[in-house]
Amino acid sequence: MTERRSSGKGSSSLLKGAALLGGAALLSKVIGTLQKIPLQNLAGDEAFGLYSAVYAFAVMWMTLAAAGVPVAVSALVAERVSEGDEEGANRVLRWSAGLLIASGVAAFGLLQLGADAFARWMGVSQAADAIRTSSLALLFAPLVAALRGGAQGRMDMLRPAASQLVEQCARVAFMLAALLWALRHAWSPEATAAAVHGGMAAGAAAGLAALAGPRVWRRAIRRREAAAAASQAASSGGSARVAPREPRRALLGRIAAVALPVAVASLAAPLFGLIDAFTLPRLLQSAGQSSAEALASFGAYNRGIALLQLIVMAAGSAAAALVPALTAARARGDLADAGARAAFAMRLAAWFAAAAAVGLALLARPVNVALFADGRGTAAMALLAFAAGAGALQAVGAALLQGLGDLRSPALHLAAPALVKAAANAALAPAFGIAGAALAAVAAYGTAAALTHRRLRRQAAMPRPSARAAGRGALSLAAMAAAVALLAAALNALAGGLAPRAAAALTALPCALAGAIVFAVALIATGALGPADWRALPGVAGTRREAALNRLAAVLRRGTTVAADPQNSIPPKG
Repeated sequence: MTERRSSGKGSSSLLKGAALLGGAALLSKVIGTLQKIPLQNLAGDEAFGLYSAVYAFAVMWMTLAAAGVPVAVSALVAERVSEGDEEGANRVLRWSAGLLIASGVAAFGLLQLGADAFARWMGVSQAADAIRTSSLALLFAPLVAALRGGAQGRMDMLRPAASQLVEQCARVAFMLAALLWALRHAWSPEATAAAVHGGMAAGAAAGLAALAGPRVWRRAIRRREAAAAASQAASSGGSARVAPREPRRALLGRIAAVALPVAVASLAAPLFGLIDAFTLPRLLQSAGQSSAEALASFGAYNRGIALLQLIVMAAGSAAAALVPALTAARARGDLADAGARAAFAMRLAAWFAAAAAVGLALLARPVNVALFADGRGTAAMALLAFAAGAGALQAVGAALLQGLGDLRSPALHLAAPALVKAAANAALAPAFGIAGAALAAVAAYGTAAALTHRRLRRQAAMPRPSARAAGRGALSLAAMAAAVALLAAALNALAGGLAPRAAAALTALPCALAGAIVFAVALIATGALGPADWRALPGVAGTRREAALNRLAAVLRRGTTVAADPQNSIPPKG
């Protein structure tokens, strides 16, 4: 009985640790995305475009320098700790840290020496200084990745989570300080972009300090405990157990065997941004824009990309809450339950994606003016709204595939869309500018979502949605679109005397809130969303929230003639 309780407590602690780490990762990504808004507001589209191009390039190098190894460190350290081999766990961490430090220094040297060549290949010669500044982060970030992997291998999720937040906060604080300094001294856009990219190194150094400080203290304590244990064993005539040392080549081979597949998967994620950075400025210049104009257009395009990333992150994080139940169903061999859960998750994802796409497309101009001060790039932002919807579907599908044990397909499903993105950029951007690039993003993310959904349908044997269910969802979406359009027109007329930015904010915020409420109410009223659905959501079944939703559904359906699905019928009271 004691062992079972201990196991349950350990499992609960592990889930809490994973939730803590996931929440910190999401919060740090949100902070990192939102910091682009003051950068564009204060520095302008040209500096923002230059920053965005170099940032995509820097992320690719950071991924190359560290991808996969933290996962390998976590797995191998956990294996040795479970065997009581502390020296072996420390040895894994030492060799992994050494490997990552070497790769980081090599990448740093390459970028320092080749910055001018890389900038020319991007078609943005002004980017060389920003590339050199961003490369400073490679002296710290790989070691941070190794230490995080080691901490996670010991089931210590607090330090990695705290270090992520410390790193992001330090990066944003440095970026804002450098930006204000550059503006005060009237620096050029290229000098401003180079200065704010120093935040990547500042953040990585802060993250390293947050991880290394407590580690040095704990390591000193463990050494004293090990020395005391060895002394006690010697005094009792025994000897301390020493695990056999794994050969160096074998250890590095095991690290590589785990790291390489994860590295390949990790490289797929920054591909779209990298493709844009290396193609769009050059294509826009070939269409007649000057270098400064092309960078400003690229900055306007990245306004929509920032919102796209927020929508995709929100969808992926929400899907993570449903993955444990899917994994449990797969472990039991219950394919029917796994298929039903996957279908439910994709139905929720489709509703979220459709509502986000239509809502952002309708509100593109007020959102653009409210966040970025003017309406430049509004058409591209409206198109990118639909790319964001497809990206949300792909993110949810990828999370579900991972919950089903398929780790390779999500990465492979981004390779073909990357080719679509590159080809569509070349075909559309010279003729239509950044709106053409946005269309290319819609095609690329749509391809990724279609491939992921097809694989998920085969993997989970998901039931096909009925035409009636699709019609109810479409009706709810139409109700939301009508409500948003009417309210936006009314608020725009009422706010006519205000400053443009204040009027835009007064239009965008109430419309977004009203759209979400109308869509949710319409889903319940039409029977598209019912008790069987919200009971399947984590933390709803058997709570006051479930009772409140049941009462709301009863009130809404009392005045409608739409028949609910039998599985979504409201249970009788008592």
